[in-house]
Amino acid sequence: MANALQFSQCSGNYPNPVNVSILPDPPIFGQPVEVFISIMAYTTVEVGAYVDIQVNNPDWVFPFTFQQDICNDNYVKNCPISDTYQFNYPYYFLVGSKTLTVNIKARLVNPDNTILSCIDGSVTIQAPVSQK
Repeated sequence: MANALQFSQCSGNYPNPVNVSILPDPPIFGQPVEVFISIMAYTTVEVGAYVDIQVNNPDWVFPFTFQQDICNDNYVKNCPISDTYQFNYPYYFLVGSKTLTVNIKARLVNPDNTILSCIDGSVTIQAPVSQK
């Protein structure tokens, strides 16, 4: 089952392409996940840039949204970025008892609200294997 590979560039004109992969693929509730992100900055990513992320599922009443400043010691240590940049982001999916598929849209936005990158797709998070 492909997961991270289902992410694609959003329709529209965004100058900085992004590639995303994850390990393990598919991710499993209760286990750490490593997200690998690479960006080609044809347009400079300025200090104060952030990622706007929306996570949705058809069974949810509202989507989960958040914004994350990326120019800090946890993500991109040297902003502005004007060339290729790669970083890893460790993540941990909280415990779930059943498999869940979520739709994700992530946009990289400069402080002047210019959208530099946009990807969307779906990820299926597997339920943990019960141990008997």
